[in-house]
Amino acid sequence: MIKYTLFSFCLIFLTATACAQNEGVKDLYEWKSMEEAQNLASENNKKVLVYANATWCTYCKKMEKEVFSLKKVQEKTAEHFYPVWIDIESQDSLTFRGNKMTQVEFARAMRVTGTPTFIFIGPEGEIIAGQPGFIPEEPYLQILDYVGTDAYIGQTFGEFAGEESKE
Repeated sequence: MIKYTLFSFCLIFLTATACAQNEGVKDLYEWKSMEEAQNLASENNKKVLVYANATWCTYCKKMEKEVFSLKKVQEKTAEHFYPVWIDIESQDSLTFRGNKMTQVEFARAMRVTGTPTFIFIGPEGEIIAGQPGFIPEEPYLQILDYVGTDAYIGQTFGEFAGEESKE
């Protein structure tokens, strides 16, 4: 009985700690609902950045702690995007392009197969690109600029990042 009680206490403590850490990260950004982000993006000619994650995802926690917490990343995100937090296992609903669906259904529709995944959506709701996986600070900042400034329209990411020479 004592072992069971101790196990239950530890489980509750770990769950509460994980949730508290998650909430701290959520406070770093002005996360929007999908519908609100789409409306604001359309009105202000900005883009929507969807952060598709899962509560159990180790690399999501790493992304949140090591990259999202950086002031430069927060500023660059706010400059170009309205961020949306999606839990790929959540049954909470959202509205995307006028269609109501769960976050699980949205993740499936976007072909999210791993977490974290970043989905970039244009001001009129068009899907620009998706990028799965943990992304360190510098490449993440470059991606935010590449998509946010519309550089993706006229050049490859390698050209934008100076990794490919233009001929």
